[in-house]
Amino acid sequence: MMRRHRAAAIGLLAMALLATGCPKQIPQPEIDSAEQALADLDKLADCAPQTVQAARTTMERAQALLKEERYEEAKTALIAAKQLAEKARRECDEKKQRDEETARRQAELDAQAAARAAQLPATPAAGPTAMITVYFGFNTSELTDEARRALNTNAEYLQSHPDQRVQIEGHCDDRGSTEYNLALGERRALSAKQYLIKVGSQPDQLEIISYGEERLAETGQDEAAHEKNRRAEFRVLK
Repeated sequence: MMRRHRAAAIGLLAMALLATGCPKQIPQPEIDSAEQALADLDKLADCAPQTVQAARTTMERAQALLKEERYEEAKTALIAAKQLAEKARRECDEKKQRDEETARRQAELDAQAAARAAQLPATPAAGPTAMITVYFGFNTSELTDEARRALNTNAEYLQSHPDQRVQIEGHCDDRGSTEYNLALGERRALSAKQYLIKVGSQPDQLEIISYGEERLAETGQDEAAHEKNRRAEFRVLK
């Protein structure tokens, strides 16, 4: 609905400008190209939120310039909006490829683990020997299916080490304010703790702390680094 309104607004604006007697100055090809590029931008908001917002903001700037009959500046803004929309699509395609590759590697690891398990004698398992780091999506403390699988393994560790206490540390990437990231890190640690309790871990074995963006696992500014920083780590207390 928002896209149709935006397209209608630009269409009406172009007609109004044509009526002023300056048809050759109106960057109609750029208007059409930018509108087409931004047509399904809502679908990309989850996987490329910052770039999508930049494209929308640039498009709004272009619309304002058209109203002011500043056609050359509007043309530049329209081209930039289109480029940002195309960048958002590339970011989403790359994220999809990474997710598919991660799922493929996990499937291979699961298959290898199953094959090894099938070859072992039927003796009681000793349980995991360490706890696994859990990763989160952008700006969320909700658990993914992969995070739940890791937490199930951590629950097995806790059950096989009932005398140990564990500190769950919530971490974030370095985007956002310090206060916001501290709160988000706490929500992530709490989300992991609540799930562990739900699957049978003892509450008195667990405590939480948030480090926000203070202890980055990766210092890069690309999405791969951000993904490694959005996490909950588990430290056995002495």
